[in-house]
Amino acid sequence: MAVGRNGINGNFRGKVGSVVGVELNGQQVLRGLPRKRTSPPTEKELLNRLKFAVSQRWLEPLTDFLRIGFKGYQPTYQGFVAAKSYNQKNALESDGNGGFLINPELALVSCGTQPLPLTTNISCAENQELIYEWSTEYKGEYNDQAMLVAYDIENGRVFYDAGAATRNSGTAKLKLEKRHAGRTFHLYLAFIADDRSSKSNSTYLGSVVVI
Repeated sequence: MAVGRNGINGNFRGKVGSVVGVELNGQQVLRGLPRKRTSPPTEKELLNRLKFAVSQRWLEPLTDFLRIGFKGYQPTYQGFVAAKSYNQKNALESDGNGGFLINPELALVSCGTQPLPLTTNISCAENQELIYEWSTEYKGEYNDQAMLVAYDIENGRVFYDAGAATRNSGTAKLKLEKRHAGRTFHLYLAFIADDRSSKSNSTYLGSVVVI
């Protein structure tokens, strides 16, 4: 059964015969019922499934941050789905052994139009505190914020702060826990307006071993 909206010619949600109506990102979408497949997947399909799985696994720990970083990527295409599409096209590489990996240097965790700083620097204090620094030649709004991401890819752990400090301050810190000492974290930096109306691409700052 389906529920109609705006009369018989309007949108509907639910199942009518072999058609299912759903709303996706504000758009009405009609789908046919799935059919049981009898033929085996082709080599190309298996390859695409592998790429999909690698991208999914790499990005999944970042899901909460990607909802911010890729918000508004396209009117009907944003968040995790948009991030997976971008990174699968631009950061997925062969691992040399028949598989694939996401190159963290090419990956984006935020996408936008604000300019990035000309210079950046990272360091780690002895109390598991990551220190991000950047140049402040770009004078945006006084309350533009720095967004920090630290990603332990090996263990699938992500720490972030989407409003760590003002952009004009040129520095911000991200405190980790003592138990993360000795682990390698890949660091990203991006910027966002206080009202979330604009943001920058992320920039990859490199990796550090937490001490």
